[in-house]
Amino acid sequence: MNARARMIRAASSSPSPLLAARFIDEARGGKSTTSRRVHRGGGRRFDRNSSLSKSCRRGLGKKGNASSSTLLRLRALRAASSLASSAEEEDDLFASLEPPSIDLDLESMQEDLGAVLDDDGFVLRYNKDGCEEEMKILRNECAIIDRSQWGVFRVASGGGGDMRRFLEIMASSSSNDGAKDSSNESFTMEELEKIQPGTGKRVNGRLDIYAQESGAFLVIVSREDVKEKKVETVAKECGISEVMNLASRCVLLTVCGPKTLEVLKPTGLAMVLEAGKEYENAHAVFGFANRPVVCCKTNEFLGKCGEESAVNFVVDEGVAGQVWAAIIKAGAIPVGSEALEAVLG
Repeated sequence: MNARARMIRAASSSPSPLLAARFIDEARGGKSTTSRRVHRGGGRRFDRNSSLSKSCRRGLGKKGNASSSTLLRLRALRAASSLASSAEEEDDLFASLEPPSIDLDLESMQEDLGAVLDDDGFVLRYNKDGCEEEMKILRNECAIIDRSQWGVFRVASGGGGDMRRFLEIMASSSSNDGAKDSSNESFTMEELEKIQPGTGKRVNGRLDIYAQESGAFLVIVSREDVKEKKVETVAKECGISEVMNLASRCVLLTVCGPKTLEVLKPTGLAMVLEAGKEYENAHAVFGFANRPVVCCKTNEFLGKCGEESAVNFVVDEGVAGQVWAAIIKAGAIPVGSEALEAVLG
């Protein structure tokens, strides 16, 4: 086993929100985090009376006036810079992504960047006049998208469950945008057994799965599958005993676009992107303000948002705003779901 394989395997065995809610509860010191997200309803709402620091509001300027990717980048960077202090010099792989000392609220920051929201409170776009500029960002820059309306599940088969059948059915029935032309091929037990901890697979071009040291899988499914409760239904059919919806505890942030590697490399997060093709869906766990964050490679956007892999961050909700601001400070530009859907077509 080479050094990179050992590094990825070791990272996958670190405490993460995929193993159980207890890691996040312990990191919080047993305290729950209050959020405006409406978890059970699949959406979230905003408190319009919430406030950021005065310096942030001065930096952002008037809401909803972004007319170009350059302006949006400047506004986002100004917000991140005014809120996120520089990291102290530490001999740590992720030192450049150390969080600021103040508590940042993801929803409030998105709102202050002029976010246009859907009925569930998720960001459609940051430009009230349309998503054309954000489509250009996806095709030419590095974008960060809050995709928390998609589903993140921890699934374990237990003693008698049929994990292979579960993944095959989920992949064939998934309605992920951008995967409408994918063929429904069988997913064999041999393929499942080849997936080692710290790696994963994109099944039938539709479903991202990530294998954990415990034998469980992290499964990311479309928002349509979440609304229709397909994960729970199929799991029951296949005798899967453990299904945990992480929506109430985690946020899903996706970083994609042709400059993703360029932006993330200085942060130390390029490890999963630089893993060889034999490490499909490589992923690693790191700590951020004593909370777990999982960095997962995906080929979901390959050929649509550049020719490189993208990254899904499964982030403890307590530090989601800080992670979002830190990645923006590194050079990513915030984009809404509307532009992504248009690009994926």
